[in-house]
Amino acid sequence: MAEQQLPERVTMGLLPYINAHALDEDYAAAAEQRERTATGQRRKVGVRGAAVLAIFAVLAVVAGLQTSRNSSSAERERRELISQVKSQRAAVTEQRRTIEALQGLNRRLEDQLFANSGSSNGLLEQVALLGLRSGIAPAKGPGVLIVADDAPDAESDRNRVLDSDLQKLVNGLWQAGAEAISINGERLTALSAIRHAGTAITVNFTSLGRPYRISAIGNPDQLPARFAETTSGQAWLDLQREVGLRYSLKTQSSLRLPGADVPQLRYIEDENGKNKFGRDEE
Repeated sequence: MAEQQLPERVTMGLLPYINAHALDEDYAAAAEQRERTATGQRRKVGVRGAAVLAIFAVLAVVAGLQTSRNSSSAERERRELISQVKSQRAAVTEQRRTIEALQGLNRRLEDQLFANSGSSNGLLEQVALLGLRSGIAPAKGPGVLIVADDAPDAESDRNRVLDSDLQKLVNGLWQAGAEAISINGERLTALSAIRHAGTAITVNFTSLGRPYRISAIGNPDQLPARFAETTSGQAWLDLQREVGLRYSLKTQSSLRLPGADVPQLRYIEDENGKNKFGRDEE
């Protein structure tokens, strides 16, 4: 029977064995345990980290591709819009040139028509006279200039010029023989209205500011006296005296009145059932 080898702690004795191996074995066991733990953690962190990094990389690539795609699409749309704007501007410019050319051609044809007509002189005079009477043609001539304004330090509407006051003044001038009238540059016609709109007086749907300058073409030697004799003239003298409205009248050797806008005729017709454009009524 083979002799059994005894453990070292038996042969060495307990105390020497403890001195020689107790601390080394404990340190070795603790180091081995830390190595196993660290290895396991590195393996776990490494797998998860790789997965996260892969996902993040995929997302970054997708986002980059999408951003690049959107940028390219926006740039392409911007270029298309710019191209459309340029094209439309060019078309509008061309149409304006065509309109101007047609308007010029129309004027030349009208002049040729009147020049070739035997009664052109009489027709032109009639057209000019109708323009003056209707108020759509500019007019000039002697007359009177009236300036009407609110009372100084006006505190109520009665101390201010009202639309009815201007209506009385204009009616008095017509009655006195005025042939053309404008208020602050607005030519009066048969369709003109003088009325209050909010806090302003409007003429031809245009708001006017005070003071009100009324230009009337007519006989400057007769208009002031005839106007003072009318009931409207007397009413204005009463307004000046009783409520303090300011009023002045001066004769003028030359006045220039603008023409009114030409109204669009839709329903008026002549005796033959045709309107002024010569079209049959539908």
